Amino acid sequence: MSYDCCVRIERLANGYTVCVKDPAIVKANNKRGNGDGPCAPYKDPERPYAFKTITEVNAFLSKNLDKALPAIVTEDSFETSFDKAAAAASKDKD
Repeated sequence: MSYDCCVRIERLANGYTVCVKDPAIVKANNKRGNGDGPCAPYKDPERPYAFKTITEVNAFLSKNLDKALPAIVTEDSFETSFDKAAAAASKDKD
């Protein structure tokens, strides 16, 4: 499970705030520095949204939860790399 993908909901004095990471910005940040040219600046992918009622929060989450919490772990993630290295190490011991 990745802790990089999460949704944070906080109660405010007059409503709620929902913080999610913008997947387009995360993707752009992951591509930074992979070329020979200058490194693009890092952009904070976390985006807060404010709502007055819990009904608005639920409506937002039902429309955007799949984008905010991707279901597929990419091949270049730490967890996948770690799992592959651990499997290779256990094969070496056999």
